[in-house]
Amino acid sequence: MTESNRQRQASELVLLQSMYPTEFTWRSSPPTDPSSPELDSDTEDAAFSISFDSSYTLEISLPRDYPSQARPKVYLACGGEVETLHRKEARKAVQDLVESLDVGVEALDLLVTGFAELLPELYRKRGKAVDTYAAGMHEPKSQKIKRVVIWSHHLLSTSKRRDILAWSRELHLRGFSRPGHPGAVFAEGEEDAVDEFVRRLKELRWQVLQVRDEVVVEARVLGSGDGGGVEEVEGIGDVVEGLKGRDGCAEMFLKAMRIARAD
Repeated sequence: MTESNRQRQASELVLLQSMYPTEFTWRSSPPTDPSSPELDSDTEDAAFSISFDSSYTLEISLPRDYPSQARPKVYLACGGEVETLHRKEARKAVQDLVESLDVGVEALDLLVTGFAELLPELYRKRGKAVDTYAAGMHEPKSQKIKRVVIWSHHLLSTSKRRDILAWSRELHLRGFSRPGHPGAVFAEGEEDAVDEFVRRLKELRWQVLQVRDEVVVEARVLGSGDGGGVEEVEGIGDVVEGLKGRDGCAEMFLKAMRIARAD
């Protein structure tokens, strides 16, 4: 009898936890029996992280059609000491690694060991950058963060609403999601993370989904990457209330919503 994707995922996770007992952390609800996890196809996607040190953590989620028809979804979380340029280089390396994995076979061990093999080169590049700064270049004093307002014709699907909340936590974003007619999301966080969030949303099936406004600003507030995820609220007014006093965010959101209602 052929094993289901969930059964195959469970077997991989048991092995991965035995190989990386101190580095492995559940991001989704952990199973009752960690030594033999049972992953129900009706529950949230399995999500976990593998932390190499304070600089690099692989945050991984397993779609329901992994491994038979899909690859794992992977995001590289970087510590505040990793500069923007090197974050982008490291995340591009991880993206290339994920795309090199074969669909249809279990790939978590290959993914984790493959990234571990990239670490010496990532550290070497950062070491060179430190030397360059010491020679006279100015180290950036703040990070770029991105704010985005997303409008949809409607946001009713429980799976989409669940994905918005789960992905925003995974990517260390914060903001608000308002389901209904229309649907609206305000999210902010590290620039690469916001772009990944938008990319994932666009891959879902929508009647209409549009990025109504976006802006990149210099700020320290999200530099440590502790965004707690997007919060779901009932109405447009709740989003505005939550954004008050946050450097023009409420005005940005209202402008985007007025444009949406005028269409």
